[in-house]
Amino acid sequence: MSEQPELKLETTGKPITANVPTEGLLVTNHLNLMYMLAAGLAMPPSGFGNKYYADILGTYPGWIPLFVETPSKDAIDLATSEADYLRPTIIQFNLSSLTGPVKVMSATGVESREFRDGISESERVILVPAPLPMSWVDFITFRTKEEKLACEAVAQDYGNVPLLQYKQYVNRNRLFTRSVAEPWPLSRGSVEKREVPLQHPFAAGGVMAMLQQVANLGAQAVHACRTAFETDDRKLGSENVHPILAGLYGWIKNGKTSLRQPGDKAQHRSALKDAFQAQIFWESVDLLNVWRSDGRGGGAEDVLLDHLGAVAGDSDERLQVWARELRDSLATLTGLSDATPTELFERHDSPLARAMTIFFIRRDCAELLEYENYRLYELDWVAAAVLSGVRDGWMQLPLALRSDRAFSDTVCHRMAQISHQIAGSEIELGDAPPRIRPLWEMFEDSGNWKAREKSAALTLARAQKWDCVSTNIRLGSGEYKLFVRGSTLSIRVPGEPTIAPEVDPDRFFELLSTARLDASLEAKIRKQFGN
Repeated sequence: MSEQPELKLETTGKPITANVPTEGLLVTNHLNLMYMLAAGLAMPPSGFGNKYYADILGTYPGWIPLFVETPSKDAIDLATSEADYLRPTIIQFNLSSLTGPVKVMSATGVESREFRDGISESERVILVPAPLPMSWVDFITFRTKEEKLACEAVAQDYGNVPLLQYKQYVNRNRLFTRSVAEPWPLSRGSVEKREVPLQHPFAAGGVMAMLQQVANLGAQAVHACRTAFETDDRKLGSENVHPILAGLYGWIKNGKTSLRQPGDKAQHRSALKDAFQAQIFWESVDLLNVWRSDGRGGGAEDVLLDHLGAVAGDSDERLQVWARELRDSLATLTGLSDATPTELFERHDSPLARAMTIFFIRRDCAELLEYENYRLYELDWVAAAVLSGVRDGWMQLPLALRSDRAFSDTVCHRMAQISHQIAGSEIELGDAPPRIRPLWEMFEDSGNWKAREKSAALTLARAQKWDCVSTNIRLGSGEYKLFVRGSTLSIRVPGEPTIAPEVDPDRFFELLSTARLDASLEAKIRKQFGN
């Protein structure tokens, strides 16, 4: 372990030497590891559903037990006690950004402590309120090379386990062979069980990922993406956004929207319609979130149909007919429909109706992003991305929709922050990793493109073979000779002409909004921006 800063703590009048750990070791097994990697969070057994295998996370529900140095052999044995095929793993977390109340454990008992007050040499385990973001993982240690390779093979069988994005070692620092012969738990001191909010953070993570995927559609999509990742609403500006998007910041932060209630007489008819749509939309989001977490019978589509049915029975006549007609149209999509999706998009001309229609015909996030239809507009896609992100949640997203380690780290950190904020744990995780700016946002100020933006736009347009590039050729004075050889026309000019290709910004953004960019190409463009 690295050297730690030393503090002097006063206990019972006698000074003792203490330090603030910057690393902590979680002992688990390879299948629990897979689940936490997919979830993006180190979490209590309640987050695993019926896929949890006994380890030290189950000893103190709601807490993450971290060994400060070498773990105990009992803890390692516990992680493999349920089945012969389980393999022990040790995860090292970087705790340098952690502040807040924790518990520390020694052979003599358990004490509450502010993490920054440090721990003494005899205190071997820190109990940190769950969850912790997997973005804090420094590396993962396996017992043998064979177990490491086997675990990598298992990870590849799943579509949502990013094991290869993390550093892996075999018995680093002899963690397994030097394990301490001490009991687990170290003491019989009581620790209260904590309830850990995970339902909303997972839904928020799915929404963040999907809004990142559709962010190149335009300015509204960029604003929605920024809103999803922003931790301070004062930085969002005062853009005039549709009421559906106006509820996004509060919902991401704590699952509560702060929408203006429909029915205000000062509102015009169109404003009232938009407000009602926003209300129904966010009520639907909440119901989908409950459905995904409860695992109850019926499909996600049934959740929306039931809700629209309830709205259609509402006493407000302004909603009844609209909701009933939309529900009837959507119901046909679950069987033999009397209309094509395009006809339904034309029949129900509102962002909420079109978003719900997409939701019914594309059954997961990956399918949604493959869909194309000329009758869909930017806000329709953004609303559909939110609905689909909640339906799947972060856990179910394939790796292709999680971009890379940098993006995953950003989402994982924010999911953990959201959970602690809802729980009121007083745990602080430090500054979140910077969000990944969508390409549209990076090019957004087209009236002020500098050399870097012009070069990156030209690179992207050439790679995609977009018809938005023109070339200016400046010729000097003198005689020009024309040669025709077969089907080839050549012009000989004196000196060296200036050839300057340039991109038409309007056409560029039009093409960018419908593009499906290869990950390697996007990485190349970001590199030109210094990302």
